[in-house]
Amino acid sequence: MNDIDLEIQAQAMSEEELLARIAWFYYHDNLTQNDIGERLNIPRLKVSRLLEKGRQMGIIKVEIHSAFTGCFELEEALQHHFQLKHIRVLPALESHDVNERLGNGAAQLLASLLKPQQLLAIGFGETIMQTIKFSNEFITNNNIKLITLSGGVGPYMKGIGQLDGSCSVSMIPAPLRASSVEAAKLFKRESCVKDIMLAATGADVAIVGIGATLQKGQATLLRTGYISEQKQQEIRQQGAVGDILGYFMQKDGTLLPNMPLHDELISLPLSDLTKIPNVIGVAGGEDKVEAILSALQGKYINSLVTEERTARLMLAQLV
Repeated sequence: MNDIDLEIQAQAMSEEELLARIAWFYYHDNLTQNDIGERLNIPRLKVSRLLEKGRQMGIIKVEIHSAFTGCFELEEALQHHFQLKHIRVLPALESHDVNERLGNGAAQLLASLLKPQQLLAIGFGETIMQTIKFSNEFITNNNIKLITLSGGVGPYMKGIGQLDGSCSVSMIPAPLRASSVEAAKLFKRESCVKDIMLAATGADVAIVGIGATLQKGQATLLRTGYISEQKQQEIRQQGAVGDILGYFMQKDGTLLPNMPLHDELISLPLSDLTKIPNVIGVAGGEDKVEAILSALQGKYINSLVTEERTARLMLAQLV
């Protein structure tokens, strides 16, 4: 077969088929990227790009495939039960920061979903800031535009502060919580706030953390001063198991009623959040199980990134 025939054959392949051939040559036949490029008559840079894309999408899993076996089963069970669009369950790993690992996994999922110049809406929280950190290069190279889903600058800076200066970031110019219901209404009437919140509903993908009322001092809502530990305990006693964007949810997924706190919140309503095609929840840990299930029951998220032990505990509660 001559070079022209090879080129036609490579062009005729779907990207996934080409990726699979490249992965096999690279990992099983030990060919170099240059060798593969010559064999398929494509640039070496394309070989490298497709190998990286395969790793990000989860198509290529090198030597750790066996570690994921149980996770595949968990993914399938949760995806079927909640009709999820996308799910990633990371294998359990002792003595590693769970938020960092979840952020890494979420970054890989984002890389498989977002196309150049699309809009990514982001919530606050440690896992989301870790996700932004691991997505830095992808966001920059693909001109991904970011928009925040709530007020409050501080909770976002750990992630956004690490982005390249050329990145487009739109932030809601308001605090996360106003001093009163009346003050919150004034903020929401401001065109600079209203326009950004409206633009957020047009995002291609949203990614949010899921808080839990079982969490102690490490919870973002506590660290930012949105609520006190005493108030958190009161909210839990009223029936709240977790929150998304500061809105507290009950076990069945409905929002906790009669909550003046919600009216002081400057955050995209969850009814508007669900208008975004892909809403990814990122959370893990035993104290988050009830909260994640609540978010899924309420259908506030349609995709999930979590870890193995959390997924097993979730399924145990569903039996």
